[in-house]
Amino acid sequence: LLAAGLWALRQDVRTREIVNRERSQEGAAMDSTLVTGPLIKQELARAQEIVQRIESNLAVEKDLADNLWYFYKIDPASKEILTSLRAMTAETANDDYDYKMVPFSLQLTGTYQQVAGYLLNLETGPRLVQIRSFSFRRLRVGSPALALNLEVRVLGRK
Repeated sequence: LLAAGLWALRQDVRTREIVNRERSQEGAAMDSTLVTGPLIKQELARAQEIVQRIESNLAVEKDLADNLWYFYKIDPASKEILTSLRAMTAETANDDYDYKMVPFSLQLTGTYQQVAGYLLNLETGPRLVQIRSFSFRRLRVGSPALALNLEVRVLGRK
């Protein structure tokens, strides 16, 4: 009888050790979640802020005046160096997407610093712009003036 009692007691201790180990693992996982929870909430808030900023700066293909004005307002020197700007025909957008790419063709003429500054402002501006193609050329041999031809696509709403 004593042996049976000891055996039952030993089995009960083993069962409780297993349960204790499982609860400790669950507690450690929960502790990790509690520690990283504020960080995750902070990252989510930042991601939502970025999405809102992107959404508020999308081009609208039908609003041609605003789209063209964007290329003038991103750089103070643009009125001097932006010599040609035209909207191009947009590609047919897939119905599964909420966004489309709105294409434009630009020609800039100015010094290297002016043209490079405009290009930097275009790449870092509030709208998402993809440069599809570009070409640089010097206007005249020995002249500091350059011409930059660009084809860009701006992320826009359907």
